[in-house]
Amino acid sequence: MRSLACAALLAALTAGPCTQAADLGSLQSSGTFRFGFATPKEPLLSGEPGDVRGFVTDLLGLIALQLKVNRTSWTRVATPAALVQGLQAGKFDAVVDTQLPRPLGGVNLSRPLACDGGVILSRPGGPLHEEDLKGKRVAVVTGSAYYYYVRNLPFDKKISVFADDTQALVGFLSGNIDALVTDRYDALRMLMKTGGNRIQVGPLLWSQDIDLVVTQNDNKEVIAGVDQALKSLMTDGTYRKLSLKYFGQDVRCTL
Repeated sequence: MRSLACAALLAALTAGPCTQAADLGSLQSSGTFRFGFATPKEPLLSGEPGDVRGFVTDLLGLIALQLKVNRTSWTRVATPAALVQGLQAGKFDAVVDTQLPRPLGGVNLSRPLACDGGVILSRPGGPLHEEDLKGKRVAVVTGSAYYYYVRNLPFDKKISVFADDTQALVGFLSGNIDALVTDRYDALRMLMKTGGNRIQVGPLLWSQDIDLVVTQNDNKEVIAGVDQALKSLMTDGTYRKLSLKYFGQDVRCTL
């Protein structure tokens, strides 16, 4: 199923011209920046129609204001393939999602809004970096990128495989496992709920950009404006303040 979805997405990315390309002037005239997403990931971006929320919605709301666009609207679609098809059809001015395949074609990308990737979740004093996993018992979800990452580490370790994220977390919390290798935002969500006295989250083991995506036919002023606004928010401390609110740490790309 995943391969079919990716094939459909790649076909959408190389499809014909968008019929309603959104240049900066038309965005300002309409007064609304229309965004789409497909994959919920709290507290990064989640929700249903009329109640989409998270770090990304707040950040892009601030960016829109700097572009002199007063309102934003958010639509969630079923799949990343449908998301990019909607972009190419002019239903959205821009889209953002954590599951878009790389490399993307037929689109323009902003500077990274944030970065995703794998991290090590452990108890205070436990492993934080790749080399710290040597000889440790590590929980991962079977068949995931995190499983293959841990399996391929060039030293001895003990891998405990679980069927899904919930079971892996329960296994880790049972006390018999030293660390859990998982998604950055899943780990940070747990950290915000439990506090730093019980668990800790290490730096990114690898990094995947989370970009704002527009069609190649869109006026380049849109992406240039988004990039400039993002740079301003990172420079004046607004980005860091928003990151701390949602994640307890700054999630800008550093790798």
